[in-house]
Order: sequence, then structure tokens, then C-alpha cells
Amino acid sequence: MTASRIRTGWPSCRVRRRGLLPEAIRTETSKLGILATAHEALIGVSRQLGRTTICALGTTIAVTAFVVTNGLSASANNSVLSTFNALNATTVEFQGGTSHHPLLTQAGVARLSKLHGVVSAGLIWDLDQQQPYDVSRQPHDSSNDAELSFTAASASALTTIGATTSSGRMYDSGADLHHQMVALLGYQAAQALGITSVRGAPAIFVDGVALTVIGIIDSAQQDTEVLANVVVPPYVASIISGGTDERTVIARTRAGAAQLIGNQGPYALDPYQPTAIQAAVPPSPTTLRAQVATSLSDLLHLLELAGIAVGILSIAAITILSINQRRSEIGLLRALGYRRLDIARLISLEAMVIGLLGGILGTSIGMLLFVAAADSQQWTPVIPAGIIVIAPVLGIATGAVAGTYPAFLAMRITPMAALRS
Repeated sequence: MTASRIRTGWPSCRVRRRGLLPEAIRTETSKLGILATAHEALIGVSRQLGRTTICALGTTIAVTAFVVTNGLSASANNSVLSTFNALNATTVEFQGGTSHHPLLTQAGVARLSKLHGVVSAGLIWDLDQQQPYDVSRQPHDSSNDAELSFTAASASALTTIGATTSSGRMYDSGADLHHQMVALLGYQAAQALGITSVRGAPAIFVDGVALTVIGIIDSAQQDTEVLANVVVPPYVASIISGGTDERTVIARTRAGAAQLIGNQGPYALDPYQPTAIQAAVPPSPTTLRAQVATSLSDLLHLLELAGIAVGILSIAAITILSINQRRSEIGLLRALGYRRLDIARLISLEAMVIGLLGGILGTSIGMLLFVAAADSQQWTPVIPAGIIVIAPVLGIATGAVAGTYPAFLAMRITPMAALRS
């Protein structure tokens, strides 16, 4: 410690009017510089390892939360957007007309499929607005009826929604062309009817109409409602339904082509009444990326701010406790010539050193936790550039903020108060 020069000699202990120090003890203005203060701060931090560890723990939590939340936010954005862009962002739906007065027809779907950027397209709609029908496995037998909804879908629509079967096969365009009375069951509908396989060509009956089950659908990427429904070709739908249902054309596009197909599609589906067809176009990838990133970031940054608050409060509380324990030491430093500014600078630097230690430790722990969490979710770990540098600086900033009030308290301690204590 750099001490100020002290006049030697102890005359009679004549107490000064405004202090308890002997008159002969007089100090000169301290010349303590930044380097000397930093040295004293390092000594103070290393001298009380237990207090330093507890103080640094709060900053460690704050910086760990900062690293983990930023890493998980970036990784989650990357994973969610990749999945969405591969599925929803490439799907366009068109609506208009009914079965009796169709604007959407197979001929229109064929024209739509020829547009550049369209991967597949097909007709699909719900019969009687998803009102259930009584379906049985035996004619005129209501003892084992199941109430199931029906979905009409062309063969190309099944491909577009990504439907797959666990038993049997999908029907093709020939089923509609040759008026074949066939049906597909979603696996939930099959369970309700007690059908586990299509071996033996099981049949179902609805309103006296017999349908041969040729396949059981076990998954559908785009329209999961079909898993609980009976799926039939458009011709069969015209036999069962009253023909007042609104049709839908679903189209799968190449990446980035959804907006263009949404504009051109109505003209391909019905060149004479394109304005009567409504297109449901997904948001552009750029807009979607901003929305998803903002939502995830806002949620995770709340945890980050909570961690920073914990770090500031822990350092501030323990530093204040330390100052109360070091009143005599601080008073002696004042008596030796340390100015109020020197004391405040010393306490602030100690808090910043503790914040730096917590920041380095928090960065290391945060990286380990972040990689482990991303791996458990099968995400590709993505860490924003500069986080490894920013995180320790955040620790220093946390220490600086936390040390402000304790430094103010310390600079108000006088030599008189120290001697009394």
C-alpha cells in the first residue's frame, strides 16, 4: 500500500477542537493513482476469498444466464425456422365454390400444377362441415356404429399433405376416374371401428353406401385432421354428401415461391373468375424470421435480466456488509491521507474485479450448459458472435453498478468514526 507521508513526532496530546487526532498528525493530499488503487483492490479481493466467492456467485449466475439465453435463442430460432420453412412456408391454400357449383376443379388443379414453382397440388375439403356420419362395419347394424367425419381428397392432395399409410395403399387418380367406391381410414378412425389391417378388404357402411377400405393413414405432415376421419375420393364424396361444401385446393411450392403462386394461382384455377378465389399465403420468410426471433428473444431475455438483477443485488449486499466490517480500516486509510474519491475508487474497483471473476466463470459454465441444452433438443448449437467477449464485460459492468452505492457509503466514513468504532 502506498502510504502518504506522515509527520513524525508526538507532542502533548492536545485534542483539536474538531477532531480526536493529535494536532501533530497531519496528512498531505494523497497521490494514489489508478494502478496503485487497482493493486490495493486486488489485495483486498484476494485477502477475503470466502467473501469474494460469495460475491462472484451472483455475477456468475447473471453471466451464465446471459450466455445460455442468447445461445438458446439463436439455436431455437435456427431450428424453428428451418422446420417451418420446410413445411408451412411452402404451402398455399385456395378456396372458392362448392361441389355443385365448383370454381375449383381437377382441370384447374392440373393447370395450377404446371406453374413454375409448384411441387404438387390437389383438391381437399370436409364433408358437411365436419359433421359426423354413422359408420358401421355391417349393413343395417347400428350396434357397433362409430360417428366419424369425412374428408374428400384427390390422389394428388394426399401427396401434397404428406399422408402415409401403415397398412394398405393410397388410392390413385383412377379411383375417381372409374368411380371406385373405396376409402382410407385415419388411424384413429380405424381404431374406433376396430380395423387394424386391410387384409381381407374390410368394408364400411355409411347411409347404406358400402366402401372398401384400402389403406390406413398413420401420418400426415400438413393436415393432421385426416387421422381421425374417413378419407374418400371426390366421386365418393359426391355420393355421400349433399354437395354444398366449400372446396379447397392445397399446393406445395418450392422455397420462396409461395408469394408468387398465391398471386398467379387464382388465374390458373379459374381464368374467368379469378377474383372469386381466395388465396391463403404464408408470411414471407423474412417477416416470419423477425417475428419468431422477437418472440423467443423476449421470453429468454426476461430470464437474463433476472439473472443480472440477482448478480447486482448479491454483490451490493455483501459489499455493504464488508464495509461495515472494515470501518476501522477505511477510517485509518482516511487518517493516512486517502481522499474520499480514493476510497470510493478502491471499493468500486474491488466490486469490478469480483464482477470480472464472476463473468469469466459464468461464461465458461454458460457455454457448457448451452451446448448440453442444445444437444438434448437435437439443435445445432449457434452462438452469436462476440458473446464470449461481451459476457465478461457484462460481469465488470454488473460489478461497477453494484459497487456504486457501497462506494458512496464508504467514502462517508471519517477518521473520527473509525476511532470510535
